Amino acid sequence: MHPTRNHRFLLSVASLLAFLGATACSGSAGSVAATVGDTEISIADVEQAYARRAEAPAVASELAGDESGDPDPALQASVLTTLIRTEVLRQAAEDRSIEVGDEQISEQRKTLVESVGGQEALDEMLADANVSDEELEANLMDQAIQAAISEELASEVSDEQVRAAFTEDPQGQYGEKVEVRHILTKTEEDAQKAIERIEAGEEFSEVAKDMSTDTGSAERGGELGPIARGATVEAFDSAAFDAEEGELVGPIKTEFGFHVLEVTGQVAGAEFADVEKDIRTQLESAAQGQAFNDYITEF
Repeated sequence: MHPTRNHRFLLSVASLLAFLGATACSGSAGSVAATVGDTEISIADVEQAYARRAEAPAVASELAGDESGDPDPALQASVLTTLIRTEVLRQAAEDRSIEVGDEQISEQRKTLVESVGGQEALDEMLADANVSDEELEANLMDQAIQAAISEELASEVSDEQVRAAFTEDPQGQYGEKVEVRHILTKTEEDAQKAIERIEAGEEFSEVAKDMSTDTGSAERGGELGPIARGATVEAFDSAAFDAEEGELVGPIKTEFGFHVLEVTGQVAGAEFADVEKDIRTQLESAAQGQAFNDYITEF
């Protein structure tokens, strides 16, 4: 990094917002909002970007509830942060002699289109957000710069790190799972009534919809989906993994109430060879992200 460069905000976000409010009516549109290196970001830049964001349908509907007509501080802060981040990225790219061309921007555009479900979906999102082609191009440039810096900085992920991530598996992604549905009640008596209704022939899903206080799963007939070992509270976890498929278990007391559960299926744990590539990709992505954040924060 160039030793004479000192990238900093000349105004804190809090004082800047007060400053913007004070100067917006005084005609000081040429005043400086922030300085990044030798580049000035003017209040006019912030106001122009704010106006475009505020005109987006989704944002406009939120701002409509404020009858004061004053600029929204949170939106101002978001706009300013975006302008500063863009300039910091440009200077960081220059500092590292990174040049981003049409090919890299096209790659970012392709990734974006795929992630949102196609060009038509992207066009709709841009229209809703009131984002111009020029603004989109600038955003894609930012992403391409970030990708280039991240790739330069990140260290290689070792085979040992990949194996450790699989073995430790803190999120329970790769181990065995059970597919569970449950009914949650406030009292043990209600849980027992749910069991009696099911044993008398009623469908588990119908009883769940009728009695479960877990409204989210109740709508799905009590279905919780695949659960990894250790992903739930201990009493529920033990009952679920000890149960036979199709066995009705309960009442089980937890901090949430009383549960009645049924294991509807079992999912075997993954083989290392089948997930090794995915784990490596995740670790590399995380390493690049951390390296970029550390670098850009210092820069």
